[in-house]
Amino acid sequence: MTPVVFLACVSIILGHVHGALKLASYYSDHMVLQRGPQQAVLWGFANTEGDTVTAQAMGQGSAVTSKVQNGKWKLMLPAITNPGPFTIDVKSHDGHVTLHDVLFGDVWLCSGQSNMEFEMKKVMNASTEIQKGLTFQTIRYMKTQWAQSNTTVEDLQVGQQWTVPTEATLKEFSAVCYLYAEYLQSHLNYPIGLIGSYWGGTPIEAWSPPEATRVCPVVTHSYVDCCPHDPHVLWNAKIYALRAMTMYGVLWYQGESNADHTAEYDCQQKAMIREWRAQFNRESMGQTRADFPFGYVQLGAIDDKGYVGGFPALRWSQTANHGYSPNSDQHNVFMAVAMDLPDFQSPYIAIHPRYKQEVAQRLVKSALNVAYGHKGVKFQGPFPTKILTSGNTLTIEFDAGSAHLDIRNTHGIEICCSGSCNMINNAIAAPITAHSQSSVTVDSSGCGSQHVQVVRYAWRTSPCHLLQCAVYDSVTGLPAPTFYLTVPQGGGLIG
Repeated sequence: MTPVVFLACVSIILGHVHGALKLASYYSDHMVLQRGPQQAVLWGFANTEGDTVTAQAMGQGSAVTSKVQNGKWKLMLPAITNPGPFTIDVKSHDGHVTLHDVLFGDVWLCSGQSNMEFEMKKVMNASTEIQKGLTFQTIRYMKTQWAQSNTTVEDLQVGQQWTVPTEATLKEFSAVCYLYAEYLQSHLNYPIGLIGSYWGGTPIEAWSPPEATRVCPVVTHSYVDCCPHDPHVLWNAKIYALRAMTMYGVLWYQGESNADHTAEYDCQQKAMIREWRAQFNRESMGQTRADFPFGYVQLGAIDDKGYVGGFPALRWSQTANHGYSPNSDQHNVFMAVAMDLPDFQSPYIAIHPRYKQEVAQRLVKSALNVAYGHKGVKFQGPFPTKILTSGNTLTIEFDAGSAHLDIRNTHGIEICCSGSCNMINNAIAAPITAHSQSSVTVDSSGCGSQHVQVVRYAWRTSPCHLLQCAVYDSVTGLPAPTFYLTVPQGGGLIG
């Protein structure tokens, strides 16, 4: 590449830059900054200590200033709800930076392992989905580079700089992340910015800061030597530098690489969420909420072999052992169930199902209620609230009697008898023998005269074929999630 062409490329990537004044690497033309009432944070580097840096969204409010300290500066723009586009002008004695075609909307960070990384070009009906995606010109996205580090990286490496949707870039971007924004935008009617920072085959420890890992038990995983797995290395290289950018929320699709140590995941995920929230809030000068919405995808299925394995217990740990999110241990956390969306014939192997549209639709339902306060949106499948015992039967009531059940088969509910229950062993099948609008009755004769200690549901790595688990909501079509519940002596309310 000739020097002239190279300089032209740099100008396109970074906006118009003159002098030593610089923005952090992920600020560029075509980006989305967080809209009001939050204030977007800009930060970067300069040479002259104590110099004044001035920034302004041209035509939208007054200029704001900051001082250079230790070679860095940081400032907050006024709260802006006008979507734009705007030109952002930043200047000091060290130079002048201009960003063009900047929109204001909600910024979501999408992170995790390979099912978050799974690209648009691989989903079902990929060509149609990509062509549709190109019409959403106020959804913008960027990706971090594949990088790991044993120490924190102040300014991360950008893999794909901010862009409007183009066929070349959209086909390589996260399907769950983009489809989520596409489905969500019709409810918001303003821009959405997406930051993709993910890496397949990676455990939660690699994405967690030291403050999170030190409060949870240390575990040793068995890994194929393909992907970063040491604690903190992806937090250091792919998350740490993003903390100062004002964001609305996070989407997380991860867990497969932690299914060998399921009990610890409850602590690990709660600690990671807590530390991400605290550090993003602090470094954004309070503009990213201290309880920002955190949405995750519960583990899907991986094959059609019918064994228990570690996935059911990991799904349970993902919910902090409640079975659903949000809950008393997971404030402002929401979930999409994916166990009933297997793709056993996936050309990308079955652990990577192509049905990302359904995953994104379920995430949006949850986000509308939890993250955006649309309380009329029903976002959870049926969940047990009462178990009654009578002879050789159990009656399981869902949603305090308000459920509208769609029973698609009679299998999937199992029981454990007194003294024989754990999350790994096979239990006794308790087929559904009858059901009403809000409850199912199951055969518990397998325990004989023993007390039924635990009822569990969908407790298999791959519990059913596509959309064919046993219990769904007949109105929303949402599945009941995996559950593992202790049966009160004599029956009664759950929890």
